[in-house]
Amino acid sequence: MPDGQDLGADHVSNHERQKKHGPPSSDLGSALADAKMLLDHAASNGLLPVSVTSPETRDTLVADLVHAYHGERQGLLTPDSVIAFWNAYGRLSRLVKPVTAASLRASNQISLLGMKSGAGLMVLAVIVFSIFLFMSNSTATDTSEVIEQQNIAALRLWSDLQMLRASVPEAGATSGAADRTLLTERTFEELVEFSRKNSWLLQSASRLNNWFLPPWLQISPNLVRFEPGQPIDHLNVPPQVSTWQQIDREGTLQIEAYQHIRDFGYSLYKMESLLYGSISTYFLPTVYAVLGAFLYGFRLYSRLIRRKQYLRSVAHSARFFIAAIAGLVVGLFGSLLPTTVPLPPLAIAFLVGYAVEAFFSRLDAAIAKLKGNTSASDTAPLKADGATPGQEPSFT
Repeated sequence: MPDGQDLGADHVSNHERQKKHGPPSSDLGSALADAKMLLDHAASNGLLPVSVTSPETRDTLVADLVHAYHGERQGLLTPDSVIAFWNAYGRLSRLVKPVTAASLRASNQISLLGMKSGAGLMVLAVIVFSIFLFMSNSTATDTSEVIEQQNIAALRLWSDLQMLRASVPEAGATSGAADRTLLTERTFEELVEFSRKNSWLLQSASRLNNWFLPPWLQISPNLVRFEPGQPIDHLNVPPQVSTWQQIDREGTLQIEAYQHIRDFGYSLYKMESLLYGSISTYFLPTVYAVLGAFLYGFRLYSRLIRRKQYLRSVAHSARFFIAAIAGLVVGLFGSLLPTTVPLPPLAIAFLVGYAVEAFFSRLDAAIAKLKGNTSASDTAPLKADGATPGQEPSFT
């Protein structure tokens, strides 16, 4: 067992070695720590070289790394051990590439929670807005269809009212009573149906106004208030209507009420179409493109993390901005897409966001081809008097 003098001598000897060779540099210390991580990764994944004829290759690599690591901790590094370490570190890096110590650290530390939260909120927002947009478009379509139906029904009702007035017999005349009765019954049936659809149209237009349009675009419903005190105080046909005079007066009121409801509903329909049509054309393609970029990012990052190849880069976040610009371009020029394309613009925007490199590579190829054609036409050799090859010069 060594006594105190021997321990003191060893301490002095180590101190003299550090004084002679100098403390290990910070770069060397970082490289040793990186080499330890890479060696652990290579050993746990079976990446170390296996050679039956020369097993010393693997043993030498590991030995050089271990000697350098312990030598650095004990202050016993020599130039030869440092050289051997760097050679072994280079061979180890070639064995495990494209994995690096930086990618191992990043892969172990990265958390996709923020990205998952952002993507989840975006998906939820897209689902909610898609449902809202579907309900809005359905209500607007119903409003437009009922207006078209009521336009035809109003003309038919007005025509029957004219016929009913013309069929009124003179005093003392009794002929044609059966025909007048049939005409009165038919006009009354049309009047009731017309009144019922007026109510439907008013309800549909009111939903557009109150549910789907922002407050600053809503229209005052005062013109379509059918209540006591208003010029038209009711919308449904009263059950007391029975004579042709009452039918004629009620039919006139119903047509007048329909004109007010039609103006109210058609204005709301055009406003809804303009607002949500613009959002669907320009905003939604951008959102879907970013959603496609999120999907690509999830697949890419999951694969890189699983392979221990992930490295944090600004280029990753730049992809989402590129996808947003590409989606906006699809929305701006969606009307120029060929009619033979089987996909709608939103699906194209999603695919463009997912494969944004392919989209811009096509653009680069098209621009390069255009430049090539332009330069070829500019540099074409000319004959006399500016004639191109294959064309005879003119001397007149």
